[in-house]
Amino acid sequence: MKTQRVEALEVVAEDLRDARSYYDSWRSDGSAYFQKQFRELLAWIEWNPELFPKKYRHFRRAIIRNTYFGVYFVIEPEVTTIVAVADLRRNPAALRRMMGVRRGS
Repeated sequence: MKTQRVEALEVVAEDLRDARSYYDSWRSDGSAYFQKQFRELLAWIEWNPELFPKKYRHFRRAIIRNTYFGVYFVIEPEVTTIVAVADLRRNPAALRRMMGVRRGS
């Protein structure tokens, strides 16, 4: 078990806005609901990022409980970096391309 701080790329703020907007479109408490689930997952990632499986090269994925979204991240020596928060119903090839562009892989 390896606890380490979590940071996010700037573009992840836009991913989170889109996800909250999606949940607001059909739930009265959508944004708050999504944010609560996301924060809970962040605590797990911070506690032990190696708990989550590698999905593509060095990218790991954690599924946000009771949502359609997942968090893609990379474990680096001093920090865990969130690369994307994405709708998991998307085409897997599109998700891989997005991660590659964001991390320059």
